Amino acid sequence: MHKRSVFLALTSLLIGVLLGACGGSSGPKTVNITATDFKYDVSQTTFKVGVPYHFVIKNEGSVPHELMIMKPMQESGMDMEEMDKLALANVESDELEPGQTATLDYTFMEPAAMGELEFACHIKGHYDQGMHVPIEVQ
Repeated sequence: MHKRSVFLALTSLLIGVLLGACGGSSGPKTVNITATDFKYDVSQTTFKVGVPYHFVIKNEGSVPHELMIMKPMQESGMDMEEMDKLALANVESDELEPGQTATLDYTFMEPAAMGELEFACHIKGHYDQGMHVPIEVQ
């Protein structure tokens, strides 16, 4: 009987280690982003390829904002529809009115050095006022 108890204990330990190494069933990692006028406060700026993230974006500013995950791009004559096509993911301004909270689920598929991607708001004038944060994907 003692051998069976040891075997069950070791099997349980091994299963626990394997589940921990694989991320188990813990679900996406939550990242909090607060938009104010005119900056983002983010809970993390380094991400891992293949890990699902659940972004919770709260607008504590007095005007609508948006969140785009994309390569850095100064404001240009491009319209928002064209900008949206360049973004890896985004939350539109109608979802981030003052006081609103929106969510975005996203998994990065390729690495990117710090500054190759960023969180950005491209509503006219917001980016130029500093509403962007460089991120890194490992």
